[in-house]
Amino acid sequence: MKKPFPSFAQEIERQASSICSTLVLPDPGSTNFSFRLSRFPTEGTETVVDIHSSGKRLFISVSRFLKSLRKELHSLKNNPSCKLSIPVEISITELDRSEPILREIINDHIFDLSSDLSSNIDEGHFFIFFTDSYNCISSGISNPYEKLDEQWIRILNRSYGAELNPPRRNVANISVYK
Repeated sequence: MKKPFPSFAQEIERQASSICSTLVLPDPGSTNFSFRLSRFPTEGTETVVDIHSSGKRLFISVSRFLKSLRKELHSLKNNPSCKLSIPVEISITELDRSEPILREIINDHIFDLSSDLSSNIDEGHFFIFFTDSYNCISSGISNPYEKLDEQWIRILNRSYGAELNPPRRNVANISVYK
């Protein structure tokens, strides 16, 4: 049986998931949670933000694609014999429970996220996966700011602040002394 060809949005998310940090899933019924936000804007850095709990501790992992995954996939489409080669910076740290994004994701409203995904290559695509170890949701949207989807916009806006918590690996090794 031939598999259907995925849309560009599905393909970029699939490829990103294969080269970013590993998603930490909680044991069923453990009351721990796992959240993944994949951001593929038309301009700017493509990023995957993972937040998960382990007992009373919270962790955030940020995977930044240092080359445009969107452009690489587009060039592979035109030259299928090439292989995908994207440098990825992965940073992780503990997360404080007062982080604003947690108010958006650790509540029952997360399960009401709308899905409105386009297959258009020229649109920004965003994906969320969340599980509280009992239920889960997987949702995707294209151009949420243009669609004025408040829940998506609130999560996205807070994710930009949350991703500043882990130290940048390519900056942490730079010395200001000569």
